[in-house]
Amino acid sequence: MTRLFLLAPLALAACQMEGAPAGAPRMDQQGTCFLYVEDEGAGKYTVVSGVGDGSPVPKAMIKRGLSGAQADALWTKERKIMDINPECLRILATDRTQARPAKS
Repeated sequence: MTRLFLLAPLALAACQMEGAPAGAPRMDQQGTCFLYVEDEGAGKYTVVSGVGDGSPVPKAMIKRGLSGAQADALWTKERKIMDINPECLRILATDRTQARPAKS
């Protein structure tokens, strides 16, 4: 009986890894959790997060007008959630130090 419990996690891991594409994660890949920061200028930031659903532009949670400290706190919280979220087969996350300019 204990052998079954020892083998179950291995079997589960094999099932999850099968079909997972190799290479760098992309937002348009199903199962890729993404999280990034955009610089709005004037010390304000936008945090964008979501889970790729296979579409070119997946749905995302967007929080605008955050201070640097607020953006960092939200980013840290969302990143911790990604580590335990079973939907996250791959993770693509960039923090405020790698912020891209906000889209107009």
